[in-house]
Amino acid sequence: MNGRVKIATAMLIWGSVGIFARFSGLSGLGVAFARVSLGSILLLTIMGLLEKEKLAELPGLLRQQWKPFIGLGIALALNWAFLFTAFNYTTIANAVLVYYTSPILAMLISWRFLNERIAGKRWALIGMAFLGLALIISGQRLSLNDRDFVGILLAFVAAFFYALIPNFGRFLRDVDGKVLTFLQLAIASFVLAPFVAVQDTGTPVWWAVLVLVVVHTVLALFLYMDGLKTVEVNEAALLSYLDPMSAVVYAFLVFGEVPGFTTAMGGALILLASALDILSRR
Repeated sequence: MNGRVKIATAMLIWGSVGIFARFSGLSGLGVAFARVSLGSILLLTIMGLLEKEKLAELPGLLRQQWKPFIGLGIALALNWAFLFTAFNYTTIANAVLVYYTSPILAMLISWRFLNERIAGKRWALIGMAFLGLALIISGQRLSLNDRDFVGILLAFVAAFFYALIPNFGRFLRDVDGKVLTFLQLAIASFVLAPFVAVQDTGTPVWWAVLVLVVVHTVLALFLYMDGLKTVEVNEAALLSYLDPMSAVVYAFLVFGEVPGFTTAMGGALILLASALDILSRR
């Protein structure tokens, strides 16, 4: 498999994450905790068997760069907790398309907190993405008693936390991919553990949980990280749009969910704004 095929395969796998989250029998919090905790245990086992020298690096890395690591772990934990909860409230199309405002939010965060300049053309793209978000919301009843509206709000909060991840990650560019992934998952596990301890997260359907952990978390992440070795980041970012597009198709095939007109138009604007931003950097 060449790099492009690996990344495309990872995206097509990630597009089905909402399907298996619903099959898992767990709440959104339960799905998030299962992914981070079991994923970290699996990665720890792999490194312990094959790359023991990397385990020895962990204490020193945490001492030197504990702030961005803690930030990454918290952002990942809350990102997945809110996203998987959103899947239980609204359609997968609504949740995934709103979630893809995250690249635009990441741009705003880097402008506000990392002093990155935003050119006028990119402000127009930000406006396009938020117009798309407004269109999706306009198709719902604006009430916290409306499950679709609540699901959209949860997906947007998840997008905010996801947008924090690349900004924290800038401080950890020299860290090995497996080590970085393990520490993210391990810290996220500690963040979510107290909430899981006091809440009923449901009865797990173990085959679906194992697919989420082994296929969606470890395998897809390995394919993505390995693909990045030979594919430029901007090209990988464009391939990432296979994720939301395949998610909509999977939801239609499995659950018969058909996006409404405003969802389709709003989602198209969000994805177009993000794609044009990526193309402008090439």
